[in-house]
Amino acid sequence: QTLNFRAPVRIGDTVVVTVTVAELMPEKFRARLSCVCRVDGDIVLDGEALVKAPSAAASRLPRL
Repeated sequence: QTLNFRAPVRIGDTVVVTVTVAELMPEKFRARLSCVCRVDGDIVLDGEALVKAPSAAASRLPRL
């Protein structure tokens, strides 16, 4: 995970977070996510994360 803090966030600020699936790597069961956080339209944080993702077959199984 990488995070770039661009500007301060203060108590009472409303933070709008957008997470986008930037890349799927099904053979490795991974996804690369891109994240941007904004306050009043200004970017206060951006970054990426590499996460483990379930297979399509596993996501159809009922949860216990």
